[in-house]
Amino acid sequence: MNARRFFYLSNQTPVNKLWLVFFRCSVSALIVLNFASMQADFNDIFSANSYIPPDINNVLRSHLLPSIYGVYRSLSPTFHLSYTAVLLTFRIAYPVALLMLFAGLFTRISAAIALILQLIILNSMDLYSYGFDAFTTIALFYCVVFPVGTDFSLDAHLFKNRRKGANNNQFLWILRAHICIIYFFSGFEKLLGYNWRNGESIWKMVHGYNMLSFIDLDFLYKTPIFLIAGWGTIIVEMFYPLFINIHKTRKAWLIATIGFHVMIAFFMGLYFFSAMMIIFSVTTYYIPFTTRVPQANGTPEPISNTKQFELNNAA
Repeated sequence: MNARRFFYLSNQTPVNKLWLVFFRCSVSALIVLNFASMQADFNDIFSANSYIPPDINNVLRSHLLPSIYGVYRSLSPTFHLSYTAVLLTFRIAYPVALLMLFAGLFTRISAAIALILQLIILNSMDLYSYGFDAFTTIALFYCVVFPVGTDFSLDAHLFKNRRKGANNNQFLWILRAHICIIYFFSGFEKLLGYNWRNGESIWKMVHGYNMLSFIDLDFLYKTPIFLIAGWGTIIVEMFYPLFINIHKTRKAWLIATIGFHVMIAFFMGLYFFSAMMIIFSVTTYYIPFTTRVPQANGTPEPISNTKQFELNNAA
């Protein structure tokens, strides 16, 4: 069984192209919501009077990319711009680019602009970043590379996109392979430490500040529930590449993965991170497995991609 067959893909097997539309719209909408949630603390993070002054934060940045302060230092001598004006430009341009991506207007260009702005903003708040920001970069990169604007977009309406009907299986294969690698090594890393194997990480998670902190779970401290939950997390992540790609276990593993991220959202408060990971799994292992084929009366009928693969091979 080769890799393409393992991932339920074939150059001749059609998949529901709505996975590209779902990925574009859900990713851009989630990032806009995340950026909107930052607005209450925006000045405390980025302004000249922030907790960490921008000139000091600029020293801590990665030197592979500029920061907002670095852009200001580069443009100020020529254009006589203030730091506040440069910061306001980023504050407006980033969500505008994301909304253009959501609508599918100049999709690839808007995705590229959003990616560049996101990297610069991220490089300006390195001490405040976490996993969601890294996956935002990954998602926006794929929005640049993949033909996410071919359907249900303003580009398709205005420019009559010529890629309509093209086979996009190779893009789905790449995204699936990437997500599987991420989950495997995430689980493998947890396996190497003792915190997840003895349940300590789960104990800390449920006793931290979160939406459910009012629930007292101390009565479970003599039970193996935290140990089981820790090993369950390791198993779900490490064996994700295997069981998510087996037809009989795919649905169960998808539900387990989504449930795992829902728990992270409620018990750790990582709502945007959990939502992004759920988007990745739903995009790659739910949407593509529901294609629509015409019935005898012309009404579209849902059919799984696996069944379509078998029908094609039988033909």
